[in-house]
Amino acid sequence: MTHVFEVLPSGTPSEVGGAGQIVWPVSPGTAGSITTTLQWGLAEFSAASGSTRDLFRIVAALYLADSLVEKPAVSLHRDLEVHVHVADSARWTEDVLNALVDLARWLTGDRWTVVIHQSAHASDATQVTSLGLDRIQLLSGGLDSLAGAVIGMKDGAAVGFVGARDYSTAVRHAQNLIAGALGADATYRLEELLLADASDRKNHGPRMRSLLFMVMAVLHAENDGAPEVWVPENGFTSINAPLDAGRGGTLTTRSTHPYTFALVNALLDSLSIEVAVVNPFSALTKGELVGQAKTELRSKRWAPVTAASYSCGRGNTQRFHADPNLNCGLCVACVVRRGSFIAAGMRDPSTYACDALSGGHRKDLVEARSRDIYSIREALAGGIPDVAILASGRWPGGTDFDAVIDLVHRGLEELRAVRLPRP
Repeated sequence: MTHVFEVLPSGTPSEVGGAGQIVWPVSPGTAGSITTTLQWGLAEFSAASGSTRDLFRIVAALYLADSLVEKPAVSLHRDLEVHVHVADSARWTEDVLNALVDLARWLTGDRWTVVIHQSAHASDATQVTSLGLDRIQLLSGGLDSLAGAVIGMKDGAAVGFVGARDYSTAVRHAQNLIAGALGADATYRLEELLLADASDRKNHGPRMRSLLFMVMAVLHAENDGAPEVWVPENGFTSINAPLDAGRGGTLTTRSTHPYTFALVNALLDSLSIEVAVVNPFSALTKGELVGQAKTELRSKRWAPVTAASYSCGRGNTQRFHADPNLNCGLCVACVVRRGSFIAAGMRDPSTYACDALSGGHRKDLVEARSRDIYSIREALAGGIPDVAILASGRWPGGTDFDAVIDLVHRGLEELRAVRLPRP
């Protein structure tokens, strides 16, 4: 079955019969299908090129479609056809669209078709003042992006931070604390692009989200004259090698995999968008990244934010009667987080749900995370074979595979120091 969607600005006639319509408001707020701070016309980004603004519209359309279609329980791939109204359809040649579809398929494992329509709604334009920045950094509310932020503020560059509001109250809580700690030292712009009715969301872990964040940062960067976007993520998590034979492929997120950056930058080049998207911490484990930032992270200014930063890959701790803002402490992402503080020689300021709960509630949480715990134990007992690491995805040309293998082995060793319960 092919799921067909049409993403179009509000007040525009549909051109696709039988498609599910996703209506994008032409003013900030809610209209039709979307709640957003970014109206379709993107007037506040008039200093960015038309190609960049249309790229953001298209990637946003793919992200919304990804959210609306549940991942099948057995067959992991979906067939999605997305029709997008853009300001300048002539830019979107077959070659460019093929590059975009290849990137989408790599991220989600699905079969995508993208069809471009010339919008009847004029793209807005207004006078904007460029901030004249050297760099834009993504600041999500997680520990890696927080560490990247405090490191990035030390090199004297003019840095602007960009984040995206999520459905998660824990992520929003962390972002609010980060904004308060930054104060007037740097701009931190939090954008929102969500389905207006959260009950319509069928896929709670859309894998197009990472690309949406990257392209949103590129939009800000080009608007503010910044030639570079940082996406801070430790290399162990980015490679995300399968911890056991049941993981891997599209079961493993490729959000910040090295090949993702290669595809993103190739797509930007094909559109003559002169912004580079990079991960400057791709050669580091999470512990090594935290170690570079630990002086700041344990300071009076940043320690409360460090404790509240949200890394959990599972969430939903309120289901076990824990504070919903807590990391669970037992999923793979949380164990990597816990191991990073130990490896960095830094006291972990976090409170984890697995430590805050007791009795039957804690037992239920441990049982719910048993699959993750099993995978970690299996990887620690037998290691991750080198061939499994290298076969877990595609790689950019010139990759140093010895360095990749060594990085994964170092990252795995950081997990060994974490005490895990017996399910």
